[in-house]
Amino acid sequence: MKINLTSPIAVSDLALMAGGQLICYGVHGRVGITHICTDSREADEGTLFCAIRGERVDGHSYMAKAAELGCSVFLCERVPEPLPALACAFIVVEDTVAALSALALSRREGEMKEMSVVAITGSVGKTTTKEMTAAVLEQGSNLFKKDGNYNSTIGLPLSFLEIPPDTNCAVLEMGMSGRGEIAAMTSAVRPNIAVVANIGSSHLEYLGTRENIARAKLEIALGLSSGGTLLINGDEPLLAKLGQDFGEDLPVIPEGIRILRVSLAGDANADYQAMNITSREGGMVFDLVTPDGVWRELYVPAVGRHFVWAASFAAAVGQLSGLTEGQVRAGLAAYRPAAMRQDIRRLGGVTLMVDCYNAAPESMKAALSALSLIAGSHRRIAVLGDMKELGENTVALHRSVGQFAAEGGIDLLITVGELGAEIATGAVEAGMSPDAVRITGGKDTYEATADYLKSILREGDHVLFKASRSMALETVVEALANH
Repeated sequence: MKINLTSPIAVSDLALMAGGQLICYGVHGRVGITHICTDSREADEGTLFCAIRGERVDGHSYMAKAAELGCSVFLCERVPEPLPALACAFIVVEDTVAALSALALSRREGEMKEMSVVAITGSVGKTTTKEMTAAVLEQGSNLFKKDGNYNSTIGLPLSFLEIPPDTNCAVLEMGMSGRGEIAAMTSAVRPNIAVVANIGSSHLEYLGTRENIARAKLEIALGLSSGGTLLINGDEPLLAKLGQDFGEDLPVIPEGIRILRVSLAGDANADYQAMNITSREGGMVFDLVTPDGVWRELYVPAVGRHFVWAASFAAAVGQLSGLTEGQVRAGLAAYRPAAMRQDIRRLGGVTLMVDCYNAAPESMKAALSALSLIAGSHRRIAVLGDMKELGENTVALHRSVGQFAAEGGIDLLITVGELGAEIATGAVEAGMSPDAVRITGGKDTYEATADYLKSILREGDHVLFKASRSMALETVVEALANH
């Protein structure tokens, strides 16, 4: 991971920003840094190499290799022994990852103090909500958003450091695997508006309960600037009343934070309410009740109720940011899905829905619903694989997806992977004919899966591909296209 700084920063200034001790050996503290990286293979002259101590790999072990490539400045927790042969400077900190957040916060409180920041989290659909919000805000702002996976305690502060100084709005995505991670990110960038889009089943393996997932997601409010706004999913019981279902360990929402609720379930008390939701012309159309009136027939060019959720949050952020109804409408219509998220492709007379970036039970079911909407009366085929990080309920959650597929009228189900087989079991238990279910193995069977699809596909078929990122299910699509 390597980023470009907007302008060179002196090593001594970086040390002050990071709160570290600068130790120089044969190099001056005014040396300018133009890049920051976390991979020693990308380190070179003018680059600050961040030595990050991970569970399996310690970046400190690669500082000598980075020095061989011309890198002479290091952010680290200890000075290596022996010292590299070249002249080097070391910014020594207690925790390298925390120091990255300190660098971001220093910039936020300095030259980026007046910039508006929107932070988005949720168990599923974070990137879709970020991309749609960005499409809206681009109608009225000099906007920054980062493509790719920069939503971690390492990636997010790094991306913040490369925001151009003339930017007046940034949309940032925050993911997590445990408690405290979102708290660190939001405290580093101090958002003006924060969005908690939903609470799902992802990360149950690490957090144990949905209540704990909700607590972790709501950490995003901790960094909200004074007078900031928290937008939440008002149809999620764990969020709707912010606390009644959490037990004793309630989430902490700072005083002075405005909380607004978004609903698709007809909650008249919601601040934003999507109504009259229909699919039309390859997308979704809906009315949005806002605090300032009803916006009629908003259109977003993507199919599925989950896209209406993203569009409702994006529209709310747009209105809160001072955009007009016309600007919000134009932004939603300009939205385009990020890579491997409902990427609609044509292969001869067959329609492929490639949604392989990640998967959780909630997003699986949303994608299956979208498949049915898009396919209409045509044959619906789902190629589904393993979902990761679901904890002790992994089998039951996979089977629930199979049940949903059976009850939703999927015509043919093909599963890949060991856990994918549990989806097949759930489908058969829910009444799907065993003849309509095919179980395959892992990645070593992808070529054969593509061969099978090629042999049974006919004109008009609609095929969904979805699994967790580690399954690389797009490989099946590539093999199918090359046959």
